[in-house]
Amino acid sequence: MGDRPKGAWDNARYGDLETRRSSVCETLIMNGAADGRIGTVLHAADLHLGAPLQSLGNQLDQRTADRVRHHATRAYENLVDLAIDEGVEVVVLAGDVYDHAERDVAAQVRFTRGLRRLTEQGIAVFIAHGNHDPLIRNLKLAAQLPEHVTVFEPGDPQTHTVTLRDDATLHVTGVSFGKVHEEANLAERFHQLDTPASHTVGVLHTNVGSQTGHGNYAPCTVEDLIRAPIGYWALGHIHKREVRPIESGRWWAYPGNLQGRSAKTSECGPKGALVVPVLADGFGEPEFRACAEVRFERIDVDVSESPDLSSAIDAAAAAVPEPEGTELIVVARIRLVGRSDANRQLISAGATRLLTLVQEALDDDDHRVAMKVEIATRRAIERSVLLARGDILAEALRRIDSLEGQPETMLEVHLKPNIARLLEELQAGDDTIGRQLVERAEQQLIEHLDEDL
Repeated sequence: MGDRPKGAWDNARYGDLETRRSSVCETLIMNGAADGRIGTVLHAADLHLGAPLQSLGNQLDQRTADRVRHHATRAYENLVDLAIDEGVEVVVLAGDVYDHAERDVAAQVRFTRGLRRLTEQGIAVFIAHGNHDPLIRNLKLAAQLPEHVTVFEPGDPQTHTVTLRDDATLHVTGVSFGKVHEEANLAERFHQLDTPASHTVGVLHTNVGSQTGHGNYAPCTVEDLIRAPIGYWALGHIHKREVRPIESGRWWAYPGNLQGRSAKTSECGPKGALVVPVLADGFGEPEFRACAEVRFERIDVDVSESPDLSSAIDAAAAAVPEPEGTELIVVARIRLVGRSDANRQLISAGATRLLTLVQEALDDDDHRVAMKVEIATRRAIERSVLLARGDILAEALRRIDSLEGQPETMLEVHLKPNIARLLEELQAGDDTIGRQLVERAEQQLIEHLDEDL
């Protein structure tokens, strides 16, 4: 991606400003001719500026960790570039612009510089704050926001009007959190609006349907969204992208967070924003655009065909995908699975040593990084053979089978020291972790009770 300009337009890199504006106008005209749009909205949420990416832990070498963190900060600059490249009239940011309520000073400065670039292009910006960055009293900012940037206040929704092409109007209405733990159903407050749904954007940080894995802040139902005269609900809070139609010309959508922060399922995959066409009679289907320069992935690597440790390492390194499009770095959490002759060697090496070996195999590639390696392999022998034996190991496996479908019980009985953390992950919606841990415990049991196999 290279370095981006900070604040002022960089003619040397991007060309003369007037020429650029003419090019954008041509793009707008072409888009309008192609799909009948009268304007364009860019919808982003959960920027979490200032997030430290602590999920990288201390397993990566300092150079690699610093490089990943640097590229992770670039997502916001890419969002600004995207808005300018697409020629949008409106940018809406649906909460959690900052990662903490106290708002990192450097993040504030970067944020304001980006906003200035947008407003210099005549783009109107609307911001709703969420649970990570509520509009608390006595808040002192380190950088003042430029003109033409609207911050929604807590309380009742506030509505503003933007003029689009051919003197068409777009209404943007929204509300911010005034505290971290917002329990009220804020979506209900939009029901009394008197603006036309066909040309109204609603900006809200909320948990639709009380989805697990995220705090249940400002919870509402899909029915609450449908009842409000909103044509496009620009939502924030849920980090996994979701776009849902309501009826012709009406949508509600989460763009997901702008930059993934860990290998948690909702944080993985391409991250960015949604480009939303405004049509004469409603809103067109939102289109995803990647902005993140770091992409987290969870990868299962089947090493069933790997006869030894070295070949398993090669298989793991080969499974880390090359980045595509915007992403410059793929950071992978790797889980080794399958019945393999290398099982004992993998267990003997241990996860920490395996991570070092996989990363060494990737050292010539600055665009692929392994952040963690898990061992979930099994011995090459079939489990049915072990069950057919009339010994203590067979009886132990049958006891495990009796708990099928009850991973919480299995964890409670056999993994007491870590039960609080594990149950928290189960309740957060990661429904695979229980089964994975049971399988891991089973493999350790086999190793201890069947040393001579």
